Amino acid sequence: MELTFIMLETAEKFERAFEEYALQDPNYKTELEKTGPESKPDTPDQQGPPTQSGWVYVREFKQFLQHFYLLTNKVSGTKYVTANTFLEDIADVHFMLSEWSDHVICGDDEIFKCMATKMKTKYEKYWGDPEKMNKYTFIAAILDPRTKESHFF
Repeated sequence: MELTFIMLETAEKFERAFEEYALQDPNYKTELEKTGPESKPDTPDQQGPPTQSGWVYVREFKQFLQHFYLLTNKVSGTKYVTANTFLEDIADVHFMLSEWSDHVICGDDEIFKCMATKMKTKYEKYWGDPEKMNKYTFIAAILDPRTKESHFF
């Protein structure tokens, strides 16, 4: 997921270059439209150069993945202590997955909804029941002075 986000973020920076290349090289579009691997029915059309709707899809998908990319970097960071924010981060992920799985985000696109629903199911398996969660997550949140000031008093 992390690499997909980085790839989409990089590709988006070259959106104009793709458009210019299509204008400069007549074979660009032809080569990309050649028959390739069969497209799966639940994925966007993968043949041809990127379209405006394709770039909208890239931006929406990148936005979806960005939350997980930032959280992964934060949680896996070793230069600073993050245990005190785990509970808040876990709650943020739950809220986001619930929101994305309950709504169609990108027009009539059901792919995001389906993917978010699958991710929510996996999330519920590991983080859905507070009784199964590591108790240190709660202790770290309770002992954090910022949490006490804003949530408990």
